[in-house]
Amino acid sequence: MTVLVGGMSLLLAVALAWFGADLSGAAARKARAQIAADAAALAAVAESTPFGGGRPKAIASRYARLNGATLVGCLCPVGATAVQVTVEVEEVTAQARAVFDPNAVMAAGGEGALDPALASAVGQLLDASAGRVTLVSGYRTHAEQENLWAEALARHGDAETADDWVAPPGSSMHERGLAVDLGGDLELAARLIERLDLPLVRPLANEPWHFELAVRV
Repeated sequence: MTVLVGGMSLLLAVALAWFGADLSGAAARKARAQIAADAAALAAVAESTPFGGGRPKAIASRYARLNGATLVGCLCPVGATAVQVTVEVEEVTAQARAVFDPNAVMAAGGEGALDPALASAVGQLLDASAGRVTLVSGYRTHAEQENLWAEALARHGDAETADDWVAPPGSSMHERGLAVDLGGDLELAARLIERLDLPLVRPLANEPWHFELAVRV
């Protein structure tokens, strides 16, 4: 089990296609399970804070699923400052515990704005890219998220599939000013984030364009 401490942010989901051929199938499944558990735990503790929507178990389940796992346990009461989750990937289980530190949270930039730390990091990234990375979406109103959700439902036909691509209204980090979607050269974006040591991560394995603040522990 891993223990994670941080503010209002989520863990980077690592693409598993990069595991070396020397890793056995069991080792790869164990690593996948731990990554999914870490992401689910951080999502759950973020959701349980005053910045969240009060649905930590549902959000943990979503982040586990989007990282290829199934949530099988969640000790995550609403308002808790610590949560523990258990996930499963092909009969391999993993646990993670995440702790919310209120002192590590920077106040959001107000209604209709991105979190200041996120805005600063994204601004540095865009400047360094010289136009090759662009901002596609930042803060969204609840109404804008409702429209995107309705479009996803119409496109995919059911809520479970739509949820793989668009967060239901009330659960999107965009609505809280804590996420951005970027366009252009995303591989360049990843290299610049590493080179400049920017606090940006991609917590959703199936959405490489979606960035949130990184955990600094």
